[in-house]
Amino acid sequence: MCKYEHYGNCDLETRDQEYCIFHKPDKNEDEAREFYRKFLRKFKHRKEKIVVKGKFVEKEVERLVFEDDVDCTGYVFPEVPDDVDFSFEYAIFKGDAYFSDATFKGNASFIKATFEKDASFSGVTFEKKCRFF
Repeated sequence: MCKYEHYGNCDLETRDQEYCIFHKPDKNEDEAREFYRKFLRKFKHRKEKIVVKGKFVEKEVERLVFEDDVDCTGYVFPEVPDDVDFSFEYAIFKGDAYFSDATFKGNASFIKATFEKDASFSGVTFEKKCRFF
């Protein structure tokens, strides 16, 4: 069983291993792809395009919108592989968002993310840069 099964948010397909894919500390690149694929499948989301205005330019970006609670307690977020389209920038969390005790191995950006209900980042470890704006 996953060493972090007490959080109650393990991946059902890999929870019988020492660590499920969400809690596994050192993921290789294939496991990182699997992590983000399963993350997006687990937490029902939709993508929407918005126009972002900068100082000198406007650009169209796609953001994630999470309708329900997102419980990432204890998750280990690997660096996002180059061929994976994933970012929390401009994301909208309509339910509670729990990132307590999570670890972000790569850069993490929550720039212009919106949290409509409770959000918890207690005990989070950012191993590289993290940006909230």
